[in-house]
Amino acid sequence: MNAHVKPPSPVVVTDPKIRKELQLAGLRFAISRAAWFIDEAKSLGVALKDGKLSMDQVDTKLAEMGALDLVYPELMGAR
Repeated sequence: MNAHVKPPSPVVVTDPKIRKELQLAGLRFAISRAAWFIDEAKSLGVALKDGKLSMDQVDTKLAEMGALDLVYPELMGAR
């Protein structure tokens, strides 16, 4: 393999100023999504601890959020 060859960027924009703005927008989106995820996870945790939601309901919400794909394999030791 050619170690000196850089893989192409997934961002196809060649203008460095526009590319940087797109990257910053992507980072802002990721931050806002992460903040939402944290708030939602806290709410689910409190509801689960207080008995307001069942484990099945929380599993459903986690699946809708896409968290099961990330969390369960790690908890089960899958690599």
